[in-house]
Amino acid sequence: MVRYQRPVKDEVDPYKAAPLPVDRPAAVYYRQSTEAQIGNISTTLQTVDLIEHLLKLGWIRENIYMIDMDAGISGSKTIEERPGMSMLYDLIENNTIGLVAAQDVDRFFRDLTMIQTNIFLDACKRKNVQVMTPHMVYDFNHPNMGAYYMKLFRDDAQRAADFLEYHIKGRLRKSREYLVDQGRWAGRTISLGFMVDMRRKLDDGSANPNWRRFIPCEPIADIVRKYYQMYVDHGFNFTQTYEAIEQQGPFIPENLDEFAPDGFRIASTICNRSRITGQLMPSTSGLRHIFVNAVYIGHWVQRQAIIKWYNHEPIIDEDIFMRVFNSLSDLTLRGERNEKYFAQRTFVRHDYERPDEIPLFRGYVVSDQPDEHNLTHLSTGWHHGGQYYNYILKVNGVSLLSVVAYFIDHPVSEMLRERLLATTIDDEAWSEAMQSNDKDGFSERRRIQSEIKAAERSKQTILVNLKSLANPELVQNLEASYEANQREIERLEAELEMLQSRSNHTQNLIEARPAIQMIVERWDDVPREQKRALFEAFAHHIIVRKDDEERRHLVVQWRDGTESLHHFTRRQRKTRLNEAEKYLLKELVEKQVSQVELLRTFPNMQWRQIQRRYAYYFGDGNFIDHYHGEVSYGHQATWYDTEEYQTEAEHVAQTSVSFYPHRRTGCESRHAVSSRR
Repeated sequence: MVRYQRPVKDEVDPYKAAPLPVDRPAAVYYRQSTEAQIGNISTTLQTVDLIEHLLKLGWIRENIYMIDMDAGISGSKTIEERPGMSMLYDLIENNTIGLVAAQDVDRFFRDLTMIQTNIFLDACKRKNVQVMTPHMVYDFNHPNMGAYYMKLFRDDAQRAADFLEYHIKGRLRKSREYLVDQGRWAGRTISLGFMVDMRRKLDDGSANPNWRRFIPCEPIADIVRKYYQMYVDHGFNFTQTYEAIEQQGPFIPENLDEFAPDGFRIASTICNRSRITGQLMPSTSGLRHIFVNAVYIGHWVQRQAIIKWYNHEPIIDEDIFMRVFNSLSDLTLRGERNEKYFAQRTFVRHDYERPDEIPLFRGYVVSDQPDEHNLTHLSTGWHHGGQYYNYILKVNGVSLLSVVAYFIDHPVSEMLRERLLATTIDDEAWSEAMQSNDKDGFSERRRIQSEIKAAERSKQTILVNLKSLANPELVQNLEASYEANQREIERLEAELEMLQSRSNHTQNLIEARPAIQMIVERWDDVPREQKRALFEAFAHHIIVRKDDEERRHLVVQWRDGTESLHHFTRRQRKTRLNEAEKYLLKELVEKQVSQVELLRTFPNMQWRQIQRRYAYYFGDGNFIDHYHGEVSYGHQATWYDTEEYQTEAEHVAQTSVSFYPHRRTGCESRHAVSSRR
């Protein structure tokens, strides 16, 4: 028999929203697409305001997890590619949280395929986790409305993905690319030292030709110039340059935005700080980027390619930029193999002190081998076995030439000293040397002045043509050409001003003649960096050539157009003696002649090498018991390190003052250099 019961009514309304799980922890998910957006109003809405909202709903602060690792990460990336989303997914799968809050659905995903969205939905449904935005609570486990909430969440995520694809990547990106192709700023970071002119019209109402173009911002631009100069002064040693900046600056001001006048904008994201002073400065990668970024010589760079040459006013002189660029980049500005690339090896600090000094003329030594039409810079390296520095020519990783640094530094230093000595003694020679320093500048000024006149004529022609044209497209093209000519004139005028400053530098050298005379007299006491500066003022570079397996020669190309030649051998500081030299050494030691006389007789050998040779051939391994002559110098000294040699060299220079040292064919005999091997 059927037993009937009273109907049971469901006490829960199937259409009523489930209560919020305030007894379980909640997570707040924060994401911004780019680093430039971090810190804006949306950041506040996604963090502070959402947390306050959860507190008002009944959660305690200890049960609210803030997940903010996805700042600057796109929502189109997968769950695994976003650390914040990966952490949130793990919290859901581990039943740690009961609700996740975000400012909007698009903060979670902008996934066109909807694969990642459905993975997230499935996890929330299985673990009974609700999703909250300021306008909606999605409860995927609701008995009647669960399927609707899932469809609603998918639709919101799809709209977010469509907006990214069709509006951001479609319309807005095309507009941005249009600005970029014109050489104009379209958002994102502004290179350090520049600001963007945001004025569409000038004060007189005319169109601003520099609208959205880079403009140097002083004194920030001067900081960038100092970075370049410090790199050159430290011999193209990046590590030493970075350490010097960390210690003494110049540092980047904290209030960088305040340097932009009304109508201009600065957008820098530099947040790295010195480990010593705590002040703002570029990171190591940021400093390298500054040193190879062609934007600093006026070119417009996008996606690692120059798309517009001479687009805006430069900050760095092109000569110094290319020297720095060639020391860091194995590719040219056009993306081809850089034949002038010289990889400057960083001098690593060791626990022990190296017995040899860092090469004096690093960065100035070049070779035209194997390509006689191009000069390739030689890098420097440390020879562990011989305990000395080398100048090394490498092409495609293969060493073609290696020269002991002493073989180059010592004779070139002597050539420079003799040139200074001769030119300061003779008035006519000094004037000729200084005037020749400006010859190249004079021809360059004439060339630039001619180009400025040509650009001015082109502008006048364009103005005449504009009066007779009615076609809007042709008018627009002519206006663009007019602006390009104007920018070219501004660039040429800046270059002309730079050449004029070089001319002033020459005048300063002339006025510094008495000081240079004192430098010559105390040449051994002159700091090495000052010798480098004097070399740069008087010479272009040092060309080293390999004659055969043993013989080498170098050519110093001076700024007055002359050259100095010096021959040497690979192992010129030799320790092997022929039969005649052996018995000459034996005779002199038995006569107990002075150390100076022995060094003069064997000028290419160190004192310790002379001792070893005698001990080997005649002393049964001992020299001290056989020699008791006068010793004035250390065991590493050669004839060229003695005061007697210096006195004789000065006497020779003074008695032949009417001749340039670099023009003498026999000068290399006085500069014979010996090996440290």
